[in-house]
Amino acid sequence: MKQKLTFLFLFVCGFTNISWSYQKDTPIIETWKDSCKYYGKIRKYDSAVFYSQKILNSLHGSNDSISIAKALFRLGYYQRANLDIVNAFENYNKSYQAFVDLKDSVNIGKKALNISNLQNSIGDFSGAEITAINGLKHLKNTKENKYISGLYNSLAISSSRKKDYADAISWYEKAVSITSDSISLLKYHNNIAVALIHQAKYKTAQKKLVTIISSSILGQDSILLSKVKDNLAYTKSLLNEPTAEKELLQALEIRKKIKDYSGQFASCIHLTEYYQNRNQDNIALDYANKAYHIANQIKSTESKLKTLSLLIDLENNPKKVAKEYRKLNDSINDYRSKIKNQFAKIIYGVEEKQKENLLLKTEAIVKDLKLSKETSRRNVLVLVSFTLAIAIISIVLIWKQRIKTARIEERHKTNARLSKKLHDEVGNDLYYLLLQLQKVSGFDNNHENLKILKGFDSVYNKIRDFSRDHKIETGEEYGDELLSLLDSYGDEETKVITSELEPGFWNEIAPLKKEELYFVLKELLTNMKRHSKANVVAITFTKENKKVIVTYVDNGIGTDLNKTISKNGLSNVEIRMKDIGGTITFDSKPEEGFKATMVFST
Repeated sequence: MKQKLTFLFLFVCGFTNISWSYQKDTPIIETWKDSCKYYGKIRKYDSAVFYSQKILNSLHGSNDSISIAKALFRLGYYQRANLDIVNAFENYNKSYQAFVDLKDSVNIGKKALNISNLQNSIGDFSGAEITAINGLKHLKNTKENKYISGLYNSLAISSSRKKDYADAISWYEKAVSITSDSISLLKYHNNIAVALIHQAKYKTAQKKLVTIISSSILGQDSILLSKVKDNLAYTKSLLNEPTAEKELLQALEIRKKIKDYSGQFASCIHLTEYYQNRNQDNIALDYANKAYHIANQIKSTESKLKTLSLLIDLENNPKKVAKEYRKLNDSINDYRSKIKNQFAKIIYGVEEKQKENLLLKTEAIVKDLKLSKETSRRNVLVLVSFTLAIAIISIVLIWKQRIKTARIEERHKTNARLSKKLHDEVGNDLYYLLLQLQKVSGFDNNHENLKILKGFDSVYNKIRDFSRDHKIETGEEYGDELLSLLDSYGDEETKVITSELEPGFWNEIAPLKKEELYFVLKELLTNMKRHSKANVVAITFTKENKKVIVTYVDNGIGTDLNKTISKNGLSNVEIRMKDIGGTITFDSKPEEGFKATMVFST
């Protein structure tokens, strides 16, 4: 009876305008928080969203930034549970930004984990990687191992979904190295085994799964137990071991008993593949149909798509199934594309709002000038003078831009001419001397002489490389050449991550700007290799309103910008960006990584 009265009170408050002050509202806010938890627990997420929104609304006008940031996150959390993905992403980002404003590194890292997981769920794997790496940067040197391992796990999922299983295993192993919770450790090891299966390393995967099965605490998590048993049986089926069929069926029965529908789907898929690989198509078709039924039951489009791909091979007349597959696949791709576009709009929403405000101010100025023209001749003259000044300024700017362009072209021509002359004359003469020395009898038998020969060869190669550096392809192959440059700086110690680009991304960009961007990125990456000690570098390319935005981020040791702008080539990249009418801004502090944002018009 007491519980019924409590929720009746909440219902009345939900539809009554409350005019209390923020301090007086605090008890009811706590009651609303309890309501969110209650409805979330019983999976009535629309009600949880309702009370989360009321909490946020009650904080309107408050200076309690921390409570507002938490309220935004709470609303996003329940919106995601309610499958309102776009609004969840927007409120997650607002919460993230609020903690950025508060300079709360720990909460920034925690919120980055939720955003990264959400990006993975809609197929934005590159975006998820960038978000997770940024989260790790903020949690560096903290004891938040639970969230750090979660970010490692998100990176592993991104790599796995992109079929880079070696990279996925590397991230899972990092998670294992800092995880103390025994069940979480078993989950990570199971995920490593799945990645090994994808790599066709069946024996290694089997050995790891047998180790997990032998754990005394595995029985504490029945879902994980059935998952490990199913994966082990599936591995045995790939190794053609005789007990595989029996163990696959046993895993399915366990999942039926605990009502693990997602697990039942996975078991049916494994059984379908087991019988299909042994030419028992009728049994395989039966399990494929069961998997299709479960996919509909759990409302998973990806699971349904996976089942349809198997049914196409098993049905005698797969025309209808193939049609359904194509329709569903197109629907999923359209949905992901739409969501990604909406995510992009949210990310750049703040900048767009600022631009809209500036445009409104400009329109207001123009309107005032027109009104002034109608009321007095004097103001007409002012308007004409203003317009003439704008025209003169425009002409001067165009003239200056032409001078800049001519200067860049002349610089490129001079560099090319010098590099050619250096290669053709000095390089060839040096190579000739090298050949002559090699012909001297017994010259290369002396250890000191060998040093001289190696020195000649090293200098010749440097001259040849210098000559090649000034031959940048700015046509259709520019994208591949730029990607090759970025990849060349990656190695075992440093991972370079780049964003996926749409075909034709570079087509509208002027050749001179492409060349300058190439040298700017090369300068930044060279500085990174020489100074930063970074092990992860992320470079993204986007377009917005005929502007190209290039963002460079690394997790190195950072720098004091007040001391190093004139050093390490940073002043050079500023000059290059200025010459093409662009800007470059730096954001870095010692021990906090390095970020550079370049913006220029197409």
